[in-house]
Formats: sequence, C-alpha cells, structure tokens
Amino acid sequence: MAEAPKDDIISSQPAVDMYKGGKSILVMVIAKSGRGKSTALRNLDPESTFIISVIGKPLPFPNGVKYRDGENTITQSNPDTIRRIMKQANEDKNPDGTFKFSSLVIDDGQYIMATEFMDKALVKGYEKFTVMARNIWEILVLATKLRPGLKIYFLAHEEETASGERKMKTLGKLLDDKITPEGLSTIVLYGDVVGERDNRKYIFTTQSDGYTNAKSPFGMFPSQIPNDLRKVSDRIDEYYSGIGLDKSKITFDV
Repeated sequence: MAEAPKDDIISSQPAVDMYKGGKSILVMVIAKSGRGKSTALRNLDPESTFIISVIGKPLPFPNGVKYRDGENTITQSNPDTIRRIMKQANEDKNPDGTFKFSSLVIDDGQYIMATEFMDKALVKGYEKFTVMARNIWEILVLATKLRPGLKIYFLAHEEETASGERKMKTLGKLLDDKITPEGLSTIVLYGDVVGERDNRKYIFTTQSDGYTNAKSPFGMFPSQIPNDLRKVSDRIDEYYSGIGLDKSKITFDV
C-alpha cells in the first residue's frame, strides 16, 4: 500500500471498500459543558463536514467561520427536520459525482429533547415523553443506516446518576430504562480534563473506567486520546483499512 500523504492520513476510499455494503458509523461524544465537545470539531475539514447545530451556538474555534449557514451548517432542533437534513447531507454530491460530506455532526444533541420538552411543557400526561424518546431513537438509528464512509458525530451533555455513573443526559426514564442511547453506537467517547490549572489538557476516554459506558472497537484507540475528531475520523479509516494501532500514522499523545 502506498504511503499516505501526511496531511491526509489515509483516504476514506479504502475504508469504504472494507465496509463492503456496511453502513454509516455513529460516534457519540459525551461530556459536561466546557469539556471540549464542540472544540473537538476544530480540525475537521469544513469542505467535507456538515454541522447541524441544535441551538445555534457559535463554534468556539477560528475555523468556525468557514461553516456557512445553508451551505455546510444549519440551526435546527425539530427532530423530523433533522432527519430530513441528515438524509440530504448523506446524498449531496460534488460536481465530479463524489459525495460531498464525509462527516455529519449533530452538536448539542440533548437539546433536541430539551427543546421539544419546553415546547410541550403545558401538555399533560406521559405521552409526550414517549414521543421525545421515539424522536431521539429514530435520529440515532438513522445515523447507523446511512451510506458507508459517512461518519456521524452526535455530541451531547452528560449527567451523573445517584450511584456516580456518568451517562448521556436525557429527559424521562424511557430512554434510560428501555433503550440506552449509547448502546446504539460502537464508539462512545467521554470528554475529560486532566492536569493542573496551568497545564490542563482536554481528552477523550475511549474505554470504560467502570463509571462511564465509553467504548470503542478492540485495538482502535489508546485508552485516552486528544479531543480531536479529525484524529478520530482518520483512525476509523485506518482501522477499517486493516491498519493496527502499532502501525498508525496518527499521534495520540495527551
């Protein structure tokens, strides 16, 4: 195999070939506010990334100005509309016939539920919770059924249970008791901050420590990696192209 260019660790095409009829890859990124979820988008290529911003929050990095409303980003919280946008981004193509987007981001995904909850705050009964659970379920399931080579990053806040476990923040018990959103993805990354005040580093944990449901396929990542979704994306392509972690061209020093 020819050596990959340094600025493009490995082309997505070999990974697509490896999938052989597989589907899109859902990556869930879960962390408390201020622990680097949105910042992790900073090195993704705006030309091949589409961001659905649920609440329209400005992106916290200089490259964020390259995301233009209606072109490669949109603010939307309605679950039905989000699914339509996902399907459209999945099909969009460049003039040469290649797919336009290799990464699709849903930023602040838990606000899909929160916005719907506030819209229905005066509606009595438990049916609204069933509808909210169904809507988020359908978005996450769709994220696993789009075309091969497309990676979908679902970013969400976390909450802590009474027993000290960390999980995706949800509304109502139906999602937690009957579904467990994190179970729909084979890659669940938890954001953390390590180090002292003058030397803090923002990282992703890729495997459970007993208090999170962080996970990733065997041999894909080290246990801790920088909060950089470009590195995550490139490593996924490497992994499904048969490149072991010991042969990876990606540095994961934290």
